[in-house]
Amino acid sequence: MKSLLHSHSRNLFWKLAAFYATYFFVFGIYMPYWPLWLNDIGLTPVEIGWVLAGAFWIKVIVQPAVAHFSDATGRTRILTAVLMGMSAIGFIILSDLRSFWLVFLLTLITAACYQPVLPIMESVILHFTKIRKLRYGDIRLWGSVTFIIATLGGGWLFDEGRSDRIIWLLVGGMTLVSLSCLLVPNPARLERTGSKIKTHMQIFLSPLFIFFLITTGLTHVSHSVLYGFGTLYWLSQGHSEVIIGFFWSVGVLAEIVLFTTIGRIEKQIGYLLLLSLASVAAVIRWPLLAIFDSQFAIILLQILHGFTFGAAHLGAMAFLTQNVPQEISATGQSWYYTLVGGIFSGCMLPFAGMLYSDLAGDAFFVMSCVAGCSLISLFILNQIAKQNPEAISN
Repeated sequence: MKSLLHSHSRNLFWKLAAFYATYFFVFGIYMPYWPLWLNDIGLTPVEIGWVLAGAFWIKVIVQPAVAHFSDATGRTRILTAVLMGMSAIGFIILSDLRSFWLVFLLTLITAACYQPVLPIMESVILHFTKIRKLRYGDIRLWGSVTFIIATLGGGWLFDEGRSDRIIWLLVGGMTLVSLSCLLVPNPARLERTGSKIKTHMQIFLSPLFIFFLITTGLTHVSHSVLYGFGTLYWLSQGHSEVIIGFFWSVGVLAEIVLFTTIGRIEKQIGYLLLLSLASVAAVIRWPLLAIFDSQFAIILLQILHGFTFGAAHLGAMAFLTQNVPQEISATGQSWYYTLVGGIFSGCMLPFAGMLYSDLAGDAFFVMSCVAGCSLISLFILNQIAKQNPEAISN
């Protein structure tokens, strides 16, 4: 009986890992190279910033609505598969567009399909890691592995002006994500009463949750110049697409190391320390990236991505797992992604476009100041957590 349960858990592990592997393969093409495609069709840095921001803004509308539907029905498998299939169709249409407004509008429509998928699937995965005693970090690292494959392969595939291939890799990748969603079973539905819903809303409006969102949001958006314009900035310094793909890969390799080491002891560390590591690393990373332009220096600074993103992500997942009840886990995830990745990033990316247009690499100094503000918010979060001792450790 024990061996049968172990076999089922192992099969489930690889189904969950398959989602991360396919999803972050797409993200490994999208994040570093989508701005390159937008640049090559003639959009300005400010217009690129608006297009990138639009894909985040739409989260504010669609993620809570779709997550509520997911929590209410429990039909996550079909829902996420259909949404990713529609996203692939959206990018097929985008391949023929060149006008800023048409690209912007269709980006909004397409993002409305793929943006709700990750928070829904994260809630499903966190649910199964809890009930099947699986390590989240061990599952999530497979997304980091395929991200590296995508960034390295993309640097070679898109070198010498071959950015037209970007769209078709995104289409193929999103199709694979749709298929991987069909492999993941639906979680068990839990009944939600009116009194529970009222209690749950109090959780989302509590000072603890609010300052958690502010802290993680500021750390996250301090990456805006890098995510939106890192590839273009390094190209302007004379680095090739192949080398730039390697830069991105080093950052995600650092994530893998963090997920496989700290991820195994995250319960002992707690979310406060993980978020602290992320904020401090971000304050250090951005000004140094503005100062140094050698390949060796950039590679060393990209290692800090393991902390500025990896530690922040583990800390956020630890907080949500502990403080959001299972019956509204998709809703809790959606609020996190909507506010942090939607409103925060949606407001910052156009600003990042203007900063990069005016300041080029010096825009990273501003990002360091943003990360510094996250330390102030983190101090307040720590004080609130001390009044709720059960919220400090995972």
